[in-house]
Amino acid sequence: MKRTLTLLFPLILTCLIPTLPTMAQTAEMEQDLFDGLREGDKAVVVAVHDGTLDGSAISTYERINQQLRQAYPNYAFREAWTSRSTMKQVPTPDELLSQLQKEGYTHVLIQSSDLTDGLNMQCLRQTVEDMKGKFKHIRLGEPLLSSPEDYEKAIQAAAIFGQPKMVNVFVCADADNGNATQYAVLDYTLRNRDMKGWHAVTIGGMPTFAHLLKQLKSEKAKKVHLIPFMLTNDNKEALETLREWEEELDDEGYKVSVEMHYLGELDDIISLFGNHIRHAEKFRRLTAKEQKLTTR
Repeated sequence: MKRTLTLLFPLILTCLIPTLPTMAQTAEMEQDLFDGLREGDKAVVVAVHDGTLDGSAISTYERINQQLRQAYPNYAFREAWTSRSTMKQVPTPDELLSQLQKEGYTHVLIQSSDLTDGLNMQCLRQTVEDMKGKFKHIRLGEPLLSSPEDYEKAIQAAAIFGQPKMVNVFVCADADNGNATQYAVLDYTLRNRDMKGWHAVTIGGMPTFAHLLKQLKSEKAKKVHLIPFMLTNDNKEALETLREWEEELDDEGYKVSVEMHYLGELDDIISLFGNHIRHAEKFRRLTAKEQKLTTR
């Protein structure tokens, strides 16, 4: 059975990837959110983060905030946070949206700093859906990895962290929060680009660390460079696992190094978030009823 699943896994990914852009195209229509502004209307741009308010990670979130401010200088700007460690200090998305309604805002454009469409992003989608009747227009931009083109651009940007004459491995976090498929697509995209000596491994999902060990042995690798495929350094549990893997690889006889930089430090990664919110501004998702009508 395990062998059967291993053989089927690449086929499943091959079938999955082409459907991503198609789904986006058939589920939305062009309609500028801010074209509907009338006298007395108030518009606001909101950034939603799932991180901490301390350490170097905060500089990454501020870079995303700054990009949104620069893209929409004529509108108010607010922040919401979803991580438990910050909820006592700043508003959650539902708290902020309720406050915005009370303040008379009518048009709300939101961008999350999530990497994938995991549980955190899905909860945010539900929050936005629940608040649709409270505003004239409210829209949500997609997470970093939302289309095949996003994977290509993210890999191209993050490849700067690679080391020559070493096997470079993207270490992805939070697969147990509904991100397993997206990160498996990352590994698929590396292979599809024919990037020899590059792999992706996922904490709690596919591809697994055991799978990586098999790949390293089959490639007769000697040197391994682990690259955190994470926005910031504030996921302590993931970083602990990365260090454990570093020790295991060292015990296996590999010469191992760990990258000390993160995706949020790259301008091209920050720009992807900006691309997503601009797309959400220009295109709205069709309702379930509208989608049924378009398929008739």
